[in-house]
Amino acid sequence: MLNTRFVLIVTVVLGNLLMPVIPHDSGANAVVLTIFTFHMPVFVFVTGYFSRGFTEDPHYLQVLMRIFLQYVVFQTIYSTLDFFCFHTEGYIYSFWAPYWMLWFLLSHLFWKLLLLGFVKLKHPIVAAILLGALIGYLPFDGFWLSAGRTFIFFPFFLAGYYYNGAGLRKAARHVSVKLMAAAVLALLLALFYNGIFRLQLGWLLGSRTYTELNMLEWYAVLFRLAVYALAAVVSLAFLLLQTDKKSIVTEWGERTVYVFLMHGAALKLLTAAGVYRGAAHFGHLWLLLGTGLILTLLLSHRRVAEWTRPFIHPDPELLLGKMKKLLSHH
Repeated sequence: MLNTRFVLIVTVVLGNLLMPVIPHDSGANAVVLTIFTFHMPVFVFVTGYFSRGFTEDPHYLQVLMRIFLQYVVFQTIYSTLDFFCFHTEGYIYSFWAPYWMLWFLLSHLFWKLLLLGFVKLKHPIVAAILLGALIGYLPFDGFWLSAGRTFIFFPFFLAGYYYNGAGLRKAARHVSVKLMAAAVLALLLALFYNGIFRLQLGWLLGSRTYTELNMLEWYAVLFRLAVYALAAVVSLAFLLLQTDKKSIVTEWGERTVYVFLMHGAALKLLTAAGVYRGAAHFGHLWLLLGTGLILTLLLSHRRVAEWTRPFIHPDPELLLGKMKKLLSHH
């Protein structure tokens, strides 16, 4: 799964890098739609896979605390940078409103909390799918506290949690299966590119209610179930193309959290440096794809991990110890 994690973080960076150009580039739009069909569902699936044993972990409170601290630290860093440097239009400076991709940290915290209760259910994944489909009827913006994405992507987290790893590995040994999986992804990309298949990106983001998606009819829930089915098929195709063979990619896969938490600032800096203006003169889609890959590789470097580890992996015990000392002095 570490190899898969690295390939996924590449797609995350590429998807976010291409977002600003999709309104006027059909190629970028097709790539982004294809990526968003599977990359967050699979990323959440992999996160669930690595959460196995969490409910029996005697130190689970420390795990939750570490995720919470990651969110607090990076929400503060990104909000501060945005206020003084980036000036994102319409951004709300609030800890209840996750900054851009930081929704994943908040949702990760809630997924683990939800896991404690859902493992006791008879059919947890079915219950999670129904809940994810119904959450779209929320009477308020699903962006707050990442409520929409938490419940919409939770079925994939549970699927990863219960996945034992044998089925996909066995199927992926067959060349014919890999060819079919590649064909599914290629076909979807072609359908998006030619406009034969149209899908509003908001359905794939998971952060918008049915009202925000202009789907006011009672059967909006059926569209969500259809998107679930599409995501499941394409995610399966993507996973069948992965390999567990150890390589340098496996090592990079161990540091995907560094890429995830830092690539947002890097993309903002690239934007300020004129990467989109430059790309417009040099076949921008390929240049942007190359830029995204290089950025991912740089942020995956072990030196970057060494320099930023205290921020990426804050120590809950160290923080609590300092708080106790501070309180004792008062």
